[in-house]
Amino acid sequence: MGLPCAKAGLESCSSSAPVAPAASSPEANATRSARRGRVMGYSTDVPAPPARLSHSQGPSRLVVFALLALTVVLPTCLAWPEDASPAAVRHTLDAILTCERLDGGWTYVCDPPGGPYGAVTWPLVRARQIAGPLGLDDWDVVVLRSPGTPLAGLVLLDGWQRSKDARYLAAARRTGDLLLALQLRSGGWFSEVPVHGTTPTIWFRAIAHWATLDDDVTPGVVRFLLALFAQTGDATYRRGAERGLELLLAAQLPSGAWPLTWRPRWARALVPTFEDLASTNDAATAGPITALIAGSRVLDRPDLLVAARRGGEWLARAQGAASQAGWAQQLDPEGRPAPGRRFELAAFASWESREMIDALLALAEATGDTAFCAPVPKALGWLVRSELAPGCWARLYTPGTNAPLYVGADGQPVATPVEARRPYRWTGDYGIPGLLAALRLDERGGPRTPSTGPPPPHRAPGDAGACPGDGARRRSTGPRARIARAAALLGTGAPPPATCAAEVARTFASPRPQ
Repeated sequence: MGLPCAKAGLESCSSSAPVAPAASSPEANATRSARRGRVMGYSTDVPAPPARLSHSQGPSRLVVFALLALTVVLPTCLAWPEDASPAAVRHTLDAILTCERLDGGWTYVCDPPGGPYGAVTWPLVRARQIAGPLGLDDWDVVVLRSPGTPLAGLVLLDGWQRSKDARYLAAARRTGDLLLALQLRSGGWFSEVPVHGTTPTIWFRAIAHWATLDDDVTPGVVRFLLALFAQTGDATYRRGAERGLELLLAAQLPSGAWPLTWRPRWARALVPTFEDLASTNDAATAGPITALIAGSRVLDRPDLLVAARRGGEWLARAQGAASQAGWAQQLDPEGRPAPGRRFELAAFASWESREMIDALLALAEATGDTAFCAPVPKALGWLVRSELAPGCWARLYTPGTNAPLYVGADGQPVATPVEARRPYRWTGDYGIPGLLAALRLDERGGPRTPSTGPPPPHRAPGDAGACPGDGARRRSTGPRARIARAAALLGTGAPPPATCAAEVARTFASPRPQ
């Protein structure tokens, strides 16, 4: 038995892993008071037990047990509208506001009943198992893992900048104030936070000696607080962001990479886990790099850009060989692809590779150093060659053969994604078409022309998209799907490709190996 891991859906670390308050407007209050319709959404990881009936609520507040059937990883976000007109933006952002908790933040469903609804991370699942039979699981859950509360704040702030609708700024500030209240002693944040109103529960504050670096949790909060400070001038947000940045600096490994989770030295020494090693899984390393770039720009701190550069230099070293020039989700102390969770075998990952490319593009733009462009064409070439069907990729590819890799719950490879461990996004578009389009390439690596059609969207961390025609997955109307949709519509967080565009064009204009 290993130390329980903080990563979503884990109760223990894989034995195969290597051991080594905001202002509000009348309009905002009206919007919040109108939140009455219950809309079911999808969870994004392992299902939690159905929420119990609150002592203060009648039978009308019982949780619909269909949640267990709907706990599929992040909804498809199929065919988001290309229309970014003011009306479309307003409609999309208003949909987010109607799903906001009355105390601020977002969880897994709109207008949820009270109680720990939909929690998937180990500390909250285990706490519920203990407290539930005693009738003491009386907390709500605020979701920070992307697309969650921090990304909602970013898109609302983006929407306010476009529309000047005061409701969106008020909601963004509400979100910022809540996230400051949820900040851990370490300066970071955790994927899910059990709360009473806006205050973390006492038991969680007592045990939360870690901070989440993947799923764009701590990095995403930092970027949002920096953006909120830049727009409002409120130094409270700056101070919260600075604490988060110091945590990111402390968490950076000597190699320049980041692990999945920051833990204090005593915990890492007592029970080492794969979560302490270099990782790209779920935007680990990429997220900290982009947060440090934002901090360097907003706070005029060159030291943050130096740390970000170290991360980019590690990405260049960790890239696979020419035949598989992507990145593995997890790496061992020698820098080789390694297993993570039981169902995440050593493999090269298309989704994570797209996120690492985003980070390199952002670094090249921030520093003007085209050396960060060098890994990009090679990685794009691998992605183009690895496409399963137009607009569709496997998440994992076997080292050496590059065959799609799907894994069952028992950790054994299976033949198809249908047989693989659920919930998990084994296939998707992963934002790869949007990345190629931003670099003026089509999905085959050829030049993109106007006749190709509207460009696909950039996808925020946690939004896997879907393979075209994947009718097995339905579009969700839950909070996280609404947040992902808004981010895709607005292009929130899309990396600037200009500095590397020439390098990419030059490489793809030359004959490429098939």
